[in-house]
Amino acid sequence: MAEQKTILAVDDMAENLTTLRAILQDYFDVRLAKTAKMALGLMETVRVDLILLDIEMPGMTGFQFLEQNRKTNPKHKNIPVIFVTSHADPDMITAAINAGAKDYIVKPIKPDILLKKIDAIIGLPEKSSARDPLEVKLNKLLDHISSADSAKAELIAEELEQLAANQSPDIRERVQRIHNLVSRFDYEVADKKIKELLEYL
Repeated sequence: MAEQKTILAVDDMAENLTTLRAILQDYFDVRLAKTAKMALGLMETVRVDLILLDIEMPGMTGFQFLEQNRKTNPKHKNIPVIFVTSHADPDMITAAINAGAKDYIVKPIKPDILLKKIDAIIGLPEKSSARDPLEVKLNKLLDHISSADSAKAELIAEELEQLAANQSPDIRERVQRIHNLVSRFDYEVADKKIKELLEYL
């Protein structure tokens, strides 16, 4: 089986990230970042095959992210980018293409259009029918942590512990540690531990 390709979605709105993950998670390894700075950090350790990038974000715009990423990581300049934004202005679309974007999608996001554009750039694999339930829950927990939804994060962390009951002692211990971090609202460390467990799985 070919290695699953990775798509990085960068958007400051949690609901947009959740929508993108829901559309893509059966086809790709989907990584989410609420800020351009978070995305830059993630790209230091994760190989990314395509970036879905919002334009207007606090701290650093999509255009600034592209410029900084290509300046500090020249090897990333060939990673295709699709801008996903609410701007339908022709001048903005031209600016996006001139900045090096492969394509452009105007929100609200339509699944068929998004998948068609991604397929044209990196190809669309067969839809995965068998996903590890533990992996699915861990990814959901990442979503809720990134959007600081403490109630849902706590609920998913509890469900994870139940799922891990039949796993190895090492996995049970890791899940217990993640649950404790979520309960203490230590989302930064929890995020790191979840990603470590996903890599381990």
